[in-house]
Amino acid sequence: MTSIQIDELKYQYPTSDFKLAIDQLTITENLVAIAGQNGAGKSTLFQLLTGLVHPQAGEIHINHRDLASLTPEDRLKTIGIVFQDPSSQLFNATVEKEVAWSVLQVETDAAVVADTVNDALATVGLSDLKDKNPFDLSMPEKKLLSIATVLAVNPQIYLFDEPMISLDWPSQQLVTQLMQRLAEEKHQVIAITHDMDWLAATFAKVDVLADGQVIFEGKPETFFGESDLTQKTGLMTPRIMQIAKEVFDDSRVYLTPEDYFEKHSERR
Repeated sequence: MTSIQIDELKYQYPTSDFKLAIDQLTITENLVAIAGQNGAGKSTLFQLLTGLVHPQAGEIHINHRDLASLTPEDRLKTIGIVFQDPSSQLFNATVEKEVAWSVLQVETDAAVVADTVNDALATVGLSDLKDKNPFDLSMPEKKLLSIATVLAVNPQIYLFDEPMISLDWPSQQLVTQLMQRLAEEKHQVIAITHDMDWLAATFAKVDVLADGQVIFEGKPETFFGESDLTQKTGLMTPRIMQIAKEVFDDSRVYLTPEDYFEKHSERR
């Protein structure tokens, strides 16, 4: 079981009043959402987890190892990130070379590199585009390519920053199924999202941030059932809950339309 343990973590940008201050946060589940309004600290937390910025106080332990003690290669194999804007992590001449560059950071055998690249591109449906320039791809294709560059390294922990943004419906389905498969294979998958319908339908746990602090850890149904918390954070409930409230004056928690129909069929 993969575990992330954060204790007394503090970080403040030098040119901003924003402060991230997490007293304690433990993540052991395999499929976890991070939610909160813009400026809540979600992306800053991801940058700290990947070592892109360093905490000014506190500690991050992954599987009981201090993150600061990991070598660059160990860190790549432990935790990988897919950024919200795929263009920020694409820079090679072809799709194939983009994925190969990632693999070469952890593997030198040419045959293994080639097989790994082919497998990663096939997983995200980009095999036929391997000779294209990444910047000639559509936005959904760029997003899928950025995911492939992380898949090819196969870290224990995957961080996805707003993975649904810029994806069309088929790509959203593909990425959701991929994340679920990774979680079933005992990888830890953590995603930042503003999409409460997707969060409610997909994730077993949600950690909610506000003003740089964690204000909720638990199941989505628990969070959506606490109206004071949803109002405090400015996060919407799933649309099915909004419809049930507006049409039937029903304030109960429903995560999906299927959840609504199942619960009402049980009452008949």
